[in-house]
Amino acid sequence: MGAPKQKWTPEEEAALKAGIAKYGVGKWSTILKDPEFSAVLRSRSNVDLKDKWRNINVMANGWGSRQRGRPGYKIAQQTAKLEDITRDLSPVVTNVPELVDAEPLSVISVKEPNSSSKTPISRLDDLILEAIAKLKEPRGSNRAAISLYIEERYLTPPNFERLLAANLKLLTEKGRLIKVKHQYRIAPTSATIDLGIDPPPLLLEVVQKDSSNGEKKGTKVLTKAQIDAELERLRSMTAAEAAAAAAQAVAEAEAAIAEAEVAAREAEEAEAEAEAAQCFAEAALKALKCRTVLV
Repeated sequence: MGAPKQKWTPEEEAALKAGIAKYGVGKWSTILKDPEFSAVLRSRSNVDLKDKWRNINVMANGWGSRQRGRPGYKIAQQTAKLEDITRDLSPVVTNVPELVDAEPLSVISVKEPNSSSKTPISRLDDLILEAIAKLKEPRGSNRAAISLYIEERYLTPPNFERLLAANLKLLTEKGRLIKVKHQYRIAPTSATIDLGIDPPPLLLEVVQKDSSNGEKKGTKVLTKAQIDAELERLRSMTAAEAAAAAAQAVAEAEAAIAEAEVAAREAEEAEAEAEAAQCFAEAALKALKCRTVLV
């Protein structure tokens, strides 16, 4: 341990600075052992030299006694010094030629696709029927295909996807569309109820079931000529006859929808059974191969 605290003399400070200049910071014991400084610093210890050197640095940096114990203030001072050094070292760019003919960014415009040629949507349900009829997919059209068809030809609102889903559900509930495995097809009655437009060229199948055993007794396939003749007959009907024919057509459509749903469920069950059988066969084959390798 060093001697009791006592004020440093100018000779001691000069010897400390000379020792640090000779040996560097932290070599306190080496400085004290040096004959050049030991006579002046004989009453000082390593800790005294270290504390005095820290105090000298603190006073040289302009920090007061209260600011010595504030790490945030020290960091701020160091940061300010680093910013000054960086500003002094940063290159100064001069003589930059002005771009006289440069066009302002606000004037530059990007050409957007011309949407004025598209027609706004008036009746979405008619467009859905049109899309399904034009696409002519054998198993029906899914929602994505219908949406793409309408968006390419008509000006759609921001909530178009929500409106499309609601209209598809409503048309399915009304019997104008048949939905099987996310595929939509036009119901047979839609061609006869919508008398204002020509029906799409499709075949209508009317299956009659026996009420006793539920077996199919026959299938009636109508051609386009027969459909046109049926339309002419409906146009000549009175209001009461047309209402009765429409009610019968709705009943037939509901029966066809129910039958399609049953067939879809049966197909899904058969597909699941086939997948299970395939998995079992693959497992059996792997077990057989393992047994063959072991033998």
